[in-house]
Amino acid sequence: MTSTRATPVTSTFSTQAGPWHVTTATARGRSHEVRGMPSQDAVAHRPIAAARGFVVAVADGHGHHRHFRSATGSALAVRAACQAAADLVTEIGPVPGGSAGDRGTAMSPLTAEIIAGRLPAVILRRWRTAVARDVMADPLGRGELDVMKMRADGVEVAYGATLLVAMVVAEWLVCAQIGDGDIVTVAADGEHGCPVPGDDILDGLHTTSLCQPDAVDSFRIGTRNLAAEPLRALMLATDGYGNAQARDSWQPTFARDLAALMATRDPAWLAAQVPGWALRCASGDGSGDDTTIALLLAAGDPDADRLRRDHRPH
Repeated sequence: MTSTRATPVTSTFSTQAGPWHVTTATARGRSHEVRGMPSQDAVAHRPIAAARGFVVAVADGHGHHRHFRSATGSALAVRAACQAAADLVTEIGPVPGGSAGDRGTAMSPLTAEIIAGRLPAVILRRWRTAVARDVMADPLGRGELDVMKMRADGVEVAYGATLLVAMVVAEWLVCAQIGDGDIVTVAADGEHGCPVPGDDILDGLHTTSLCQPDAVDSFRIGTRNLAAEPLRALMLATDGYGNAQARDSWQPTFARDLAALMATRDPAWLAAQVPGWALRCASGDGSGDDTTIALLLAAGDPDADRLRRDHRPH
């Protein structure tokens, strides 16, 4: 088992769809420890004041030697995604429930689709700008340049990473993903879902990436009206989590188990478990890969609160 600690970061956000508790944790993979490599995962979250909402981003830098600055690339990716989400909402204009919005008016499906459709391009623009600035601040060394010349790579390839993003804007969930990893929704009845389409390119050996010239076309996006289709939870995780599961189709069991736990345990207890989940997946008994988890729990469900009180352990 790996001895790396995974310290949780927990925040609570007030949204038009109700309060959400967000907990994130990252564990360095055992395979990275053995090779003396840093974790190449990154995670970030922040409020979106203009929408009375929030955004969460998870990234996984590629381990291949061509992507020798991928740990930095993933860190830049989550920052770019969070900033892009906030900038885009502000640019579109007042959002219901936001600091300047009309709390009595629902945001239209068209507005949610516009946000989802524009998000990938805004993220990529910010990420590529951040990569260029990083190279200026820390110029490539001779060995790094030699690696790039072998395949005539552009500088972005050195920073290659996958990215998962979820944002709650007014009563809408907006998700975007490029590359592998998982975004799993959990309904009140324990049913699972995937808010973005699948990708046949992701075969366990190959992945799409932010560093592709046509990366904007490889993003998968999705929206969900949380007022019409409420959720109890949402999880974003790098592929270190999914690859550690005994079954390929682990998502239904995960959703049922999490829904059952939410009926009997409070958010603080669940938040305390997230680092352990990441550590087990990152260990030699799991995938051995860096593992990052962002667990989003919807609070304020009266039925769930009643069940929790009725079934609280004595």
